[in-house]
Amino acid sequence: MRPTILPLTSLRGIAAVLVVINHASLLMLPLGLTRARPALIKTGILGMTIFFVLSGFVMYYNYAHRITTERREGTLHFAAARFARLYPLLLAYVLLNFALNVGRALVRGHSTEASIYVATLPLYLLGIQSWLYAVIGNTNVTISQALGNPAWSVSTELFFYMLFVPLIIMRKASTPSISRGIVIVIASITARGLFLLAAGTSVLQHWIAMKFGESPLLNVYEWLVYYCPYGRCFEFLAGIGIGEIWLARRQNLCSPALDFFGKTAGVCGLAYIGASFVSEIGFSIPWLFEGAAMHFFYIIAVPPAIYLMSRERGLGAKFLSLAPLLLLGEISYSLYFVHTLVFPMFRVSPETDIAQHLPSVAGRCAAFTAITLSVSTLVYRLYEKPARAALSRVLGIGQRPIEPRPASGKPLSGVVRP
Repeated sequence: MRPTILPLTSLRGIAAVLVVINHASLLMLPLGLTRARPALIKTGILGMTIFFVLSGFVMYYNYAHRITTERREGTLHFAAARFARLYPLLLAYVLLNFALNVGRALVRGHSTEASIYVATLPLYLLGIQSWLYAVIGNTNVTISQALGNPAWSVSTELFFYMLFVPLIIMRKASTPSISRGIVIVIASITARGLFLLAAGTSVLQHWIAMKFGESPLLNVYEWLVYYCPYGRCFEFLAGIGIGEIWLARRQNLCSPALDFFGKTAGVCGLAYIGASFVSEIGFSIPWLFEGAAMHFFYIIAVPPAIYLMSRERGLGAKFLSLAPLLLLGEISYSLYFVHTLVFPMFRVSPETDIAQHLPSVAGRCAAFTAITLSVSTLVYRLYEKPARAALSRVLGIGQRPIEPRPASGKPLSGVVRP
């Protein structure tokens, strides 16, 4: 296994749990009809932002040095390692859900649905369904596989990888820089804000809808803001910027004043995230906490919060190094997929009065949680991890990647584990 910064592993698990809470509360339970709805919606938005920012940080930390020092070998290692990490579980998930979707459609006599599943399956197998805005039979291809729709996030992640190598090659082999990291983060936030403004214009939405069609299940604006990689790549880039800053600080290239500023920004980021879950319940500040504002301000809050939590001597890092959280991080990829197959079995009717049926609902939630965690752990240990290791051997990437080194040439220590 390549080196991993411990807090980042746990944060990946927390991000997965936030998505699970979002789906379980809004799709399994009828909590979308309660006052808690705004906060529950934000768990999904925050979870995905954390995922994508973390991805940029981890990719930069693990692979940037090797790509810049050994361009051909480093690039091949990066591509093979990420393929081995993502594709075995993605392939199994897509094919399993495709079989379930087609079988369900044929049993119900919905041949048109079955044909859409067949037509869009190649896009899911290639992992490019979120890259395209297309509508087939009133269904946006990004969410055209029904039970397998959560694979969109992996599709978006794969797009990030296409950007990563050219960006790192442009960076060249240079010492990590605080100023460069700050510029990358600020530029990413600015670009995300401009993208959100453009996505909110009726002119752009109308043009896309007229040229490519529109689905009643996923309109143009929702696709642009939440699903498509062209807007979410700025979260990935912000993670790269934070990775640059983190490495520079580890190599003693950060002044105490700048380090204090980074910690303060992290505290402010955590405060915003906490306040966002109370907004629309305890108070209302629409321009700061509602609608598109969440997508913009989360990209401002999450990167410094991750920087703060990943400081190896901080309280956050100590908390995130707890064994249960590390386990969640290890199984996070399996957890993300497995829970989507489990929660439909425990759905509660929207007409159900939860207060009157609390024991039954609590029992469903407990069973859902126990089964999801158990199955996710088994999938990770019996399939995901062995398949990754086997594919890594076949692709010849069993060796550890080159670790980032400071100007002295000595590797960093005390921050990673195998």
